[in-house]
Amino acid sequence: MSSFINLFFLTIAAFYLALMYENAAIMLLAYLLAALFAVSLFSVSFRAVMVSARLEVPVGISEPGRESMVRLVVTNGCPFPIRRIKALLSVEDKLNGKKTESWMKLSAISRGETSLIDQISFSDAGNYTIVLKKLRVYDRTGLLHGDSKESSAADIQVMPVLHEVPVQLTAATKNFCGESDVYDGHSAGDDSSELFQIREYREGDQLRDIHWKLTAKQEELMVKEHALPKPCPVVLFLDFHPGKRIKKERLISYMEAAASLSFSIMDAGCPHYIAWYDGEEADLKRLRVEDEESLFYFIGILMRIQWGQPKEEPVQRYREKYQTEPYVWALSLDEELRLRKGEEVLARFSEEDLEQSLSQRELLL
Repeated sequence: MSSFINLFFLTIAAFYLALMYENAAIMLLAYLLAALFAVSLFSVSFRAVMVSARLEVPVGISEPGRESMVRLVVTNGCPFPIRRIKALLSVEDKLNGKKTESWMKLSAISRGETSLIDQISFSDAGNYTIVLKKLRVYDRTGLLHGDSKESSAADIQVMPVLHEVPVQLTAATKNFCGESDVYDGHSAGDDSSELFQIREYREGDQLRDIHWKLTAKQEELMVKEHALPKPCPVVLFLDFHPGKRIKKERLISYMEAAASLSFSIMDAGCPHYIAWYDGEEADLKRLRVEDEESLFYFIGILMRIQWGQPKEEPVQRYREKYQTEPYVWALSLDEELRLRKGEEVLARFSEEDLEQSLSQRELLL
């Protein structure tokens, strides 16, 4: 509305000069300015009411350096087109709270929707929110405008880069038998608490596994096959407690290292748990990773974790909380990018050359 304020004071000044000098030409100019002010104010106000906009991000997941599509859809309810519209977009980085603003220019057809597509890229991983803060509508002259506040927003999650870490599984890890509430859907096992399938009797089957009710119904021996648990022999602890001031570069390096380790362990065919202390809930949390779907779900959570300082040592807390679920190896990644296996320091990854330092260290699990 600053343009109308300027026009308003210009009109007042014109009337003042016309009355002071009793000049008919200046008075005519003052009346013209007053008419322009009234007509433009009505026109812009009407357009601002009849025009709305929304922000859309068709794909809310991206990678660093990769362009993401941002679509601004403007709906014009006026019976005439609007040649000039500007939209103010704000992009907020959730990791450090920094905001950047930019304007988009477009026009709108009469009684319909107009879309403007722009490409935006992010150099770093993180969670970003794009907000449509303001819609600026101009009159026919293109000189005067009115602003309407909008509240449309869209989120883009830029995933950390995944680097390959060489992982070699030992016999103890491959043949680990432990408790789990997740079962193999393709193989039978010996967990009597979970049923895998019922089949016909074969020589060598135990009498205790016979399904007597179904046997009586089918008039042939039917045997219950029990399920095969899929335990996690490895637990990766995210021991990240940098304090209140977190440098974004360090946080991104840590997320890349943690995600790369989990990806490489999963890719080696080893299901595992990720455990961390959640500062918001003040408790130890964990997540099972065994395929790409669970990996990317973990990465999404990783980028939103509220880090905090645990009151007790994470490994001890884990054993107390999940005491019926043993494991073979406990890995720990701290804020200095040191990777430990138990008490042994396996590696200290370089923040400056993370990809190379990760690829040069083979994990024997």
